[in-house]
Amino acid sequence: MSEERTPRMLGPWMTLALVIGGVIGSGIFYLPIALAPLGGSVPIGWLISGIGIMAMAYCASRIVSPDGGGLQAYVEHELGPGVGFIVTWMTWCSTWVGIPAVALAASAALGTAFPLVARHLVVMSFLFTTIFALINLRGIRATGEVAIVTVLIKVLPLAAVIAIAAMLGASGGPVHPINVPPPTFGNIATASALCLFALTGFEFAMSPVGKIHEPEKNLARSLLFGLAAIAVLYLLVTLSLSLIMPNSAIAKSIAPFPEAIGTYWGGTAAILAAAAMGISALGTLNAALLAVGEMLYSMALRRDMPAIFDRTNRYNAPWVAQLAGVVLGFILLGLNAAKGTTQLFTFITLLAADAVLYLYSAAAIAAAIKDRRPLTTIAAAVGLVFVVYAFYGSGLEAFLLSLALLAAGGVLYFFRKPSTIPVPEVAEGAPRE
Repeated sequence: MSEERTPRMLGPWMTLALVIGGVIGSGIFYLPIALAPLGGSVPIGWLISGIGIMAMAYCASRIVSPDGGGLQAYVEHELGPGVGFIVTWMTWCSTWVGIPAVALAASAALGTAFPLVARHLVVMSFLFTTIFALINLRGIRATGEVAIVTVLIKVLPLAAVIAIAAMLGASGGPVHPINVPPPTFGNIATASALCLFALTGFEFAMSPVGKIHEPEKNLARSLLFGLAAIAVLYLLVTLSLSLIMPNSAIAKSIAPFPEAIGTYWGGTAAILAAAAMGISALGTLNAALLAVGEMLYSMALRRDMPAIFDRTNRYNAPWVAQLAGVVLGFILLGLNAAKGTTQLFTFITLLAADAVLYLYSAAAIAAAIKDRRPLTTIAAAVGLVFVVYAFYGSGLEAFLLSLALLAAGGVLYFFRKPSTIPVPEVAEGAPRE
């Protein structure tokens, strides 16, 4: 490998930013609207979902290998190349299907601050996807730098809501009850499912092939500490918002975070909060575009996909694979722009959430095989229970379609032309960024 094509690798902070950036998108800013009617069930739901996602993250951290070969390599090391392909195929499909939804969410959030964006949501979604695809084509360093910047911005409105609640509590100001209605089994189940899906997205950070420095340490730690911090932050944020706004008002709000912040800190703060929400979603778009290219690149290296997708540019970015994901996302955006397709578009995003659960289940099984310690076995069991629970919460139709997608992947794998070329080893001694 020539020096100019040596991969610039992510260090611990950029890897952590990639984990956080993949999870914290637009979902947490709109989730309180759905959670508000559930009242006292919400803290219990966060606790349950937090335990579930931490079990999944722990299992994922246990299968990260020193070669840093990416998601497909981590799975196939323990479960074989067939399972490695199927899991990567499902996660790749989940990612490119989700990209236009993230782009639209970013445009909608920015539209609350900038009316011009709101009048051209689909066009702006095309534009944002193009911009962040070009950033990704500049290589992993550019993606990591953007991840750090967007993470620093996206936590600001979350921290602002916590600060307002803390100031009200310290000054004896008026706060609202959060335990109405009281917890019920059905509401707890609903809250748990909603919270669990809001914590997904860490799989994006597992996708880079040979681009994370000391992945067994940096990626594994980022998965554990990043998810733990996000779970605690989400719990505090949701409770804080319910304290400073009545649940009935949250349920009717279009953008509860800017509304709550604007009530106490003024209109300028509300506009800045809305802009930060949009940037938060753009940070997730940045991570998703990285992942969609890296996973297709990984499959192409093994000739599970056409060889053209393993081409890289001088920044070591898999440019053909990344552009393929962008084109697929553009097609879905075009469908969403046509009247009568919005319901279909909403449904396929639910299918995308279902598809990634196959990775979580494979990670749990692989971790139990690789690391037979009792803690890992318990975490794997908890993770698998939550996968089943999440499948149940998504509905039968989405689950059956995810099985159809799984079957399509099986057919592709059966008829592929196995490569006689060994998968390239990760370059050693690459400069760390």
